[in-house]
Amino acid sequence: MDTQTSTQRYQITVIGQEGDQAQIEVNANEPCEVLLRQGLHELYGQPGPDPASYDVVLAGKVIDPLTQTLAAAGISSGASVSILPKSISRGWWRWSTIRS
Repeated sequence: MDTQTSTQRYQITVIGQEGDQAQIEVNANEPCEVLLRQGLHELYGQPGPDPASYDVVLAGKVIDPLTQTLAAAGISSGASVSILPKSISRGWWRWSTIRS
């Protein structure tokens, strides 16, 4: 196991549905679901919204499944991602998905 990679921390900007922003720090090998939970906490506090009702969106594409690592989803340090309710991110139109 590459110790440097497993402990590398990414600085990520999360953007909420109202345009509010927060900075979080996530281990590079964490699954995207950790990014979602931490982002919701930073944007909305505790208790926050149900993570199951939200998507992580990178460059206009929904990241699915959230079990993939940040690297597998194409998220790197310094990236900005949106955290949106599924009703907005998936809407009635066809949506794109980043899959590993």
